[in-house]
Amino acid sequence: MEGTSTKGPRSFICKPVLPPSAPVELSRVMLPDDTNPAGNVHGGVILKLIEQAGHITSSRHCNQGSAAGHQPVTTVLARVDHMDFLQPMYVGEVSHLQAAVTYTSPRSMEVTVDVWAENVLTCTRRHTNTATLWYVAVPVNSLKPSDQQENKFVTVCVPGVKRLTDEQQEAGRQRYLAHKAQRDETAANMSPLPNPVPFPLDSSHEERHTVLASQVTLAYLVSPSHCLSKGYLMGGSLMKVMDNSAAISAARHCRSFAVTACIDAINFHSPIVKGEVVFVTARPVFTSSRSIELEVRCEAEGFTRGSRRVTNTAYFTFVSLGKEHRAAPIPPLKALGQEERERFEAGRLRYEARKEKRKKGQ
Repeated sequence: MEGTSTKGPRSFICKPVLPPSAPVELSRVMLPDDTNPAGNVHGGVILKLIEQAGHITSSRHCNQGSAAGHQPVTTVLARVDHMDFLQPMYVGEVSHLQAAVTYTSPRSMEVTVDVWAENVLTCTRRHTNTATLWYVAVPVNSLKPSDQQENKFVTVCVPGVKRLTDEQQEAGRQRYLAHKAQRDETAANMSPLPNPVPFPLDSSHEERHTVLASQVTLAYLVSPSHCLSKGYLMGGSLMKVMDNSAAISAARHCRSFAVTACIDAINFHSPIVKGEVVFVTARPVFTSSRSIELEVRCEAEGFTRGSRRVTNTAYFTFVSLGKEHRAAPIPPLKALGQEERERFEAGRLRYEARKEKRKKGQ
């Protein structure tokens, strides 16, 4: 529920999806470097850990029990479904991530990841997140070096999941069809974002609380530390920067610290490779009384081509923190022009849909 304190558990129940027998793929102590200015672990850090667990699980699924002569495959993140950040995680706690493949289509896998926070001083654990990720399988020998890369992967069929009931299989198929339709829709509506107004702005500037006044673009060069096989950027590394850019844009609008409340689906449309420059742009599209939704788009530019392509799109929702780190009121967004008003209305519909979904889930 938006607008609640980030100092303790939310008032509603956050239930894990996977059974306790699911393998713990990752465990890590949360360090000061992992926190945002508000003092709790940055949402981008959690997203990066989630993607690492998903990559390990999906790659194992495709390669374990393979016969002699099997060509090894790696997996590439195609989409992250909607996810709520229901409980905060703090410095000194241990994050535990459990992951399992829960459905497969002929050429994609659904991986469910549960995130837990353990307080080793009290020997208690809290369930903080559940994420659903979709991966495709790519033969390792088909990956070209980063200086010979192409803007798409050659995918192969993936093994099915054993022991699924007919009901589970049909439910998975419906989730797959829904995610495919949404992915196709976002692919058809990708375009670069306009240039922002200069920053910083005077507090009395007439453009304050408009879309362009709060728009932020972060740029970085993809290095080997961001990549997996053959110099391809890992999805978790990019999601961390996406969360950072959204946090800055939200803080710029609110003039206060802001924390991630949820993300809508993130679609990965084109691979990014080592040596390319990535531009991550965030802009506000909707505000309620206590939350702000931001659109985040990523563009990649290769030095040799000199042109940009849109690779990712997503919507992030943040809450502003006031005194005692409690959710504070958010200034209304000034939507100027027909296009911004249409985006604001679309954001309002997504906001209402999330509220209704939470009510049904309680």
